[in-house]
Amino acid sequence: MSKTIELTGAGVAHLDESILLPQLGCPAGSIGIAVGDMLEHSNRAVIEASFELLDLHANDRVLEVGLGNGAHIPFVLDQATGVHYTGVDISPTMIAVARCRNAAYVRDGIVTLETADVVAMPFPTASFDKAITINCTYFWPTLVAGLRAMRRTLRMNGTLVIAAITPEAAVEMPFADYGFTVHDAATLEAACVEAGFDEIGITRYLEPLADPPRETGQREFYLLRALAV
Repeated sequence: MSKTIELTGAGVAHLDESILLPQLGCPAGSIGIAVGDMLEHSNRAVIEASFELLDLHANDRVLEVGLGNGAHIPFVLDQATGVHYTGVDISPTMIAVARCRNAAYVRDGIVTLETADVVAMPFPTASFDKAITINCTYFWPTLVAGLRAMRRTLRMNGTLVIAAITPEAAVEMPFADYGFTVHDAATLEAACVEAGFDEIGITRYLEPLADPPRETGQREFYLLRALAV
């Protein structure tokens, strides 16, 4: 008799990697909803650390590429008064969930959520003061093209933050088998320069894993901060 996996954030983590990993880049359907819950839970610490590095100020217009299920949006809005949050995700499932979770903010015009690819975002040039992407660069076909698109949406001297797992932390994960690309620090920095960013700083962040005993120890991420020039 086969074992039934409960479609919750915790249960979906035990799915076969051939089912789970393709869902990471674009969660879809009931499995995708559970994957979104799992990712929001397991990445909560790095999400909060990334937005703290972004350093939101009063009335900032912030763009997030790859927002997932949007459960963290209230945390973002609490960082400063008058913040307007815009999030895009390639997954219609995630946008639908995020709109439901944040319906009051969307209704009041505080939050805007769109289904869009990073290279085809429907926003005018220089629309945002700050932009962020967390655990998404692995899925972009071209790193520089994605960063150029983010640069286009930022005002001059606007701030970019990228959070991405380090190659060392990803070495035991079969990402490459599913078309994911994990970049080293030098590649991320060079791509930012080519895309129109300067004053680039990269630190390493150790995130405690949220769900032992399946995973133990810590995951290491790059936190990159840069300015649009």
